[in-house]
Amino acid sequence: MDHKRITLVVRADTDQAERARIMHEWHKSLLHDFIRQLLRKWEPKLGVTVQAYFLQRMKTKWGSCNHKAGNIRLNTELVKKPKDLVEYVVVHEMVHLLEPTHNDRFIALLSEHYPQWREARSELNALPLASFPLNPLTQNESTHELTH
Repeated sequence: MDHKRITLVVRADTDQAERARIMHEWHKSLLHDFIRQLLRKWEPKLGVTVQAYFLQRMKTKWGSCNHKAGNIRLNTELVKKPKDLVEYVVVHEMVHLLEPTHNDRFIALLSEHYPQWREARSELNALPLASFPLNPLTQNESTHELTH
């Protein structure tokens, strides 16, 4: 990688689906590393514990939260977005552990902890959700159970 292109070296008989799967797995590994850092930073600030997070391709959203189970789910396409926007999505989903709906309390909590959330949301929503067609053969999910 030279910050302009990524060179993927594979056997000559590797088909396009396998190449896409390899890239997707690499992207997920990068995203896992960054998500762990963000959780370590934000769990004490918000006073919440994420029990597990999941990375998967999503067609319509950047993230979701199951507040009852303490889990968050993040779109693997976030790996291609600026780090501050990834942080916004993670904080947004973590705030749902405190307040499950987008009510006034949720907005107040998000504004208190991540004051620039409106700008981040606007910038993120202006970006494409997916940069390539989703291949049903590679829509596997990655789970990471957190230990504290």
